[in-house]
Amino acid sequence: MICSLLLLLLQGLVTTKDLSPGQNCKGADFKEAAHSLAKCHQDVPVLEFPKSSVGLKRRNFVTHPIFFPENDRGPFPRKMTVQIKSLIAKEAPVWYSITGEGADQPPKGLFTVDKNSGWLYVSMPLDREKKDKYELQAHAVAQDGNVKEQPVDIVINVIDQNDNRPIFTQDPFRGSVAEASNIGFEIMTVTATDADDPSTDNADVRYTILSQIPAQPNPNMFSINPVSGAILVGAEGLDREKYPEYTLEIQAADMRGNGYAVKGNAVITITDSNDNAPQFEKTSYNVSVPENKVGAVVVKLPVTDEDEPQSSAWAAKFRIVGGNSGGLFNVSTGLKKQEGIITTVKPLDFERNSKYTLLVIVENEIQFAKLLPTSTATVTVNVIDVNEAPVFDPEKKTISIPEDQKVGNEITVYTASDPDTAKSQKVKQRSC
Repeated sequence: MICSLLLLLLQGLVTTKDLSPGQNCKGADFKEAAHSLAKCHQDVPVLEFPKSSVGLKRRNFVTHPIFFPENDRGPFPRKMTVQIKSLIAKEAPVWYSITGEGADQPPKGLFTVDKNSGWLYVSMPLDREKKDKYELQAHAVAQDGNVKEQPVDIVINVIDQNDNRPIFTQDPFRGSVAEASNIGFEIMTVTATDADDPSTDNADVRYTILSQIPAQPNPNMFSINPVSGAILVGAEGLDREKYPEYTLEIQAADMRGNGYAVKGNAVITITDSNDNAPQFEKTSYNVSVPENKVGAVVVKLPVTDEDEPQSSAWAAKFRIVGGNSGGLFNVSTGLKKQEGIITTVKPLDFERNSKYTLLVIVENEIQFAKLLPTSTATVTVNVIDVNEAPVFDPEKKTISIPEDQKVGNEITVYTASDPDTAKSQKVKQRSC
């Protein structure tokens, strides 16, 4: 087997790249190959018909496979390093013939045999990608017709050459990744096919990233597994708000990355994560509201958020976290999801408390993707004093008097007070 490969090397039918690791000869130059060939010249494939045994019928003999490279340049017909021999040729002239695919079956005439010498020939270049193996039968018959050999099976394997480039299965590839994804997160996988022999380096494809657009904030935001083609997050700093999309120029090369190469593209869309906290447009408010009103709008607190508009990472929600003892106030989110509205839920009493200081915090409808500082606003609510009517104490009073009282006699004293203690006002009596 080694000698046949050496002979192919000397004839220029294969190169050292076409040999598998187990077939590489020690000594790279052809002088050493020729020396080795001289030592084992007797091993050049000669297909002999098996001897017959007395009383036994001849049996078919299956030979070892024969190897011949694809894309041979000729001239044609090209003599192959295989010769068929019959022992009866020592006693009488013999005619040789072959049958099977590539001989008398399609593709007819691809292989021929010298009917006198038994040397095999190929008439045109072979293409492993179209057909990688041919199965023939060799025949020998004495020219006088008295002796006929049993057929010998011949298997011709076509040796692969690196004559096909890798081809990407699509271009561009498209994928997406959340901006808060960790380093090493797998985004997608790019694939390329190669029509060469998958058991050789000729179809062993490796993948690389050639360039990244944009190159910010790091030119190596992504990495690729050279064997599987999986594209991964390679660095921190993905930011949809600044760089919503990346285009990677990728390469697939056979011979483990050292052979034929093809270029393609992978487009990666950066999807939103809740990595931006909403921010109050103002951090302090000073407002006034009349006392005694329930449902009165105290103040509206607009916010901004850099996340994807109309998403849950953008929609705001509000909480009063300080100054609302007694539950006098409520905060709700406006219809546009970017405004907090504080209202009164109980009547305010200027005489009890003329000022409230509320601390309000804003968050999103969903949790932050990472730890973020929250925005707060301070709202100072000044209660406006309203002129309230005097109040009788008690509001309703029942009295009893004896009959026959004289006109003008005092029956009882019924007093009223003014709740507006901060104002200097007199209560006047008037009968109805």
